[in-house]
Amino acid sequence: MFPILAGLILATATLSVGDPPKQQAPVILSTSPDGTVILRRTQADSGERGEARKNLELCTAEGKVLFSWISALGATSTFWSPDSRYVAINDMPGDGGDTLRLFSIDTQKPEIKVLREPDGKKLRREIESRHGSFLSTVEKAGIRAMEWKEGNLWCTVTGSFSPKRDPSLRVPFHHLWVFRITGEDRPVLLQEWTLTDPKEHPERQPQP
Repeated sequence: MFPILAGLILATATLSVGDPPKQQAPVILSTSPDGTVILRRTQADSGERGEARKNLELCTAEGKVLFSWISALGATSTFWSPDSRYVAINDMPGDGGDTLRLFSIDTQKPEIKVLREPDGKKLRREIESRHGSFLSTVEKAGIRAMEWKEGNLWCTVTGSFSPKRDPSLRVPFHHLWVFRITGEDRPVLLQEWTLTDPKEHPERQPQP
């Protein structure tokens, strides 16, 4: 009996040593209105410092990957256009505050085209170019998709800036941007509104 038991224990140990780690099944985060494209999340390799990361994939309903990218935490919200031709994804965290990814979808091929990727520096330059007569430096800025309405993408843009007359003052701002996307072109800013939040007030930055 003892030799048989020892053999079973040895066989079990042999099978367990060096076994590859179990891969987590993909998690479906969102599906297009017509059901042809899905956004799913899988586990990605750790970063250089050992931090956990996620792999986000836009796939066909059959599982063919059309586009993928690495994200620290994964997408926080997804907004499909009603006709399933476009998808706006709020990634997290973004590049310098920018979190918005925008794709066009050709479901006939099928094919994905990138219309916008997070770029914090570019976003700050765009804000400064639109309000350059009032702003000195945009301290931080972020953009997030909200909804599709009448074929346009509505987004919130938030952050803070320092006025030219007083660089030590940090003033929060809130904008509402409306983009139009035609064909496979880059989004075009149609309208902008300035929103106010009475709970926020300008802050004085400490001087060195």
